[in-house]
Amino acid sequence: MRNLKVGDTIGLVAPASSVEKEKLKSAIVNLEKMGFKVKIGKSVENIWYSFAGTDEERAKDIINFFQDADVDAIMCVRGGYGGIRILSLLDYEIVKNNPKPFIGYSDITSLHMAFLKKCNLKVFHGPMAVSNFSESYSIETLDNFIKVVNSDKSYIIKNFNEEIYFYNSLKASGQLVGGNLAVLISNLGTEFDLEYENKILFLEDVGESTYKIDRMLWKLKNLGIFDKVAGIVLGDFMNCDKSSNDDMSLQEVFDSHFKNLNKPICYNLKSGHCTPMLTLEFGEILEIDGEKKKIVVRK
Repeated sequence: MRNLKVGDTIGLVAPASSVEKEKLKSAIVNLEKMGFKVKIGKSVENIWYSFAGTDEERAKDIINFFQDADVDAIMCVRGGYGGIRILSLLDYEIVKNNPKPFIGYSDITSLHMAFLKKCNLKVFHGPMAVSNFSESYSIETLDNFIKVVNSDKSYIIKNFNEEIYFYNSLKASGQLVGGNLAVLISNLGTEFDLEYENKILFLEDVGESTYKIDRMLWKLKNLGIFDKVAGIVLGDFMNCDKSSNDDMSLQEVFDSHFKNLNKPICYNLKSGHCTPMLTLEFGEILEIDGEKKKIVVRK
């Protein structure tokens, strides 16, 4: 799979929720100003209930763009909800035989999981057209995205202006997998679930009460997933607050699960529903070094 470069053609798809047309127009203008050519999937402007077209229409757009030799990369316009509805409608042989960058996050986690599991396709947990590049947008998000999708060499992942914290001084490396915690939970035990043995697990979420975060982490723990993985990276958990004064804070939830876990674990990585946002390469080798307090993508 080759890198995405300025001047290439990005195919826009809407695997989940519908989009506002004015925000879509703004995103297309901005992507073209960045130097990309843009093709729009046929269902992107459709509306069927809360979705951008029927399940069949949304799935067909994705497969059409994987087959389209003029499309160099596929970027989702937004998340929302709906990706899980189309997983069984996708032709994974076509995806496997036509590998190209597939970019998104949040609800798109379900597609990332399926493409990694069934196609061994490296995917990008990165910005989406309407969610991140409509109207005014973060130049830092764009610059990091361009850097990552063009990278051929190993590099250190650095937060923009905040520290990455480490629970211990342990070190491990493995293939980076994961995404949105709630969406990942919805795929557990299905044919689209990930392999977790010796992987580095990345998790992020938005708008979930801390007790719900705790419950989802307990599910992963009780399934033995924390025992299987080589390490854990916790991304941005935007607006994940206590629902009552008696609840644990987010940090207390994390501490209860990870403070004494004998794996390299770091948190506060600014990737997820945050601005600016770091782009991550799922399927690439990531190394956590708690002693040197750094995270490295190994090429």
